[in-house]
Amino acid sequence: MKKKEVVMKKLLLIILLVLTGCQHAAAPTTKKSMRIISLMPSNTEILYRLGLDRNIVGVSTVDDYPKDVATKQQFDSFNLNKEALLKAQPTLIVAHESAKAAEEKILSALQQKGIKVIYVKDATSLTEIDDTFMQIAKATDRVKEGRQLSAEVNKEIKEVSRKYPAAAGSRVFMEVSGEPEIYTGGRGTLFDDMLTTLHATNVFHDIEGWQPVSKEAIVRKNPDILITTSGQQEADYRKTVDGRGGFRQVTAVKKSRVYALNDDLLSRPGPRIAKGLEALAAVLADK
Repeated sequence: MKKKEVVMKKLLLIILLVLTGCQHAAAPTTKKSMRIISLMPSNTEILYRLGLDRNIVGVSTVDDYPKDVATKQQFDSFNLNKEALLKAQPTLIVAHESAKAAEEKILSALQQKGIKVIYVKDATSLTEIDDTFMQIAKATDRVKEGRQLSAEVNKEIKEVSRKYPAAAGSRVFMEVSGEPEIYTGGRGTLFDDMLTTLHATNVFHDIEGWQPVSKEAIVRKNPDILITTSGQQEADYRKTVDGRGGFRQVTAVKKSRVYALNDDLLSRPGPRIAKGLEALAAVLADK
C-alpha cells in the first residue's frame, strides 16, 4: 500500500511538472514583458500616451518627443540593422507603412523569428488619426486607453474650432519644403484636412497628395496667407519669400501674413495634433 502511494505521488509530480512546462511555453506576452521598438515619431508619442513608456526599448533616429526618448536605443527606420534589432529582443515592432517597401525584407525575417510587426497606415485626415490610435492600442492590448485617447484628442479638436471662428475664410499656401523644389500638400493630406476643419481654403486643394509646385503657380494662386513648416525661422522665411520673383505682389506678402510653424505639431498624426491645429488656427485668425 505504501509502495502504491509513493508511485501515485511520483505520477502526480510528473503530471504537475508537465502541465507547468506547457503553461510556461504557451504563456502570452504580458504588458510587463512586452518590448516595443517604434520606428516613427508619431507612433512613439501614441505609445507613450497609452502608458507604454517602460515597454519601449527602441525608437527611430528622428524621435525627439517626449524627452524620455533620448534614453532609448535608436534605429534608422530606412536603414535597419537586423542584428541590432534582434539584440534588442523586441516582442513588437511598430513600423510605418512607408517602411513596408523599403525594409520589408528585414522586417519579414524578424516576423519569421516570432517578432510581431505592425505597419501603421499614414493618417491623411484628423478622423483617420483615431484609426491610428486604435490600431496601436489593439496591438498592445490597450484598447480602453486607446478609446480614451481618441475621445480626449477629438474633444481638443472641437474646442479649437469653437475657439477660433475667425480662422474661417482664409486662402492658404502651406510650404513643407523650400527650393530647389517647393513642395506642398493637396487634397488627401493631413494639412489639407486641417485647413478644411478650420473652414479655410488650401489654394492647392486641386492637386493630389504631396507635390512640387512652381513659384509662378503660387503667385497665380495669390494666397492670403503663406505658411512654412520646413523648419525655417519665421524671419528667415520672410526674407526667402521677399527674394522670390513676383511674390511681393501676393496678398499674403502685401499684408505681412507670412508665418513659420512647428512641423512636428502639424505633421505628426498623434496625440499633439490638436496643438498643431490650434497653432494653425491662431495664425489664420491673426488678422
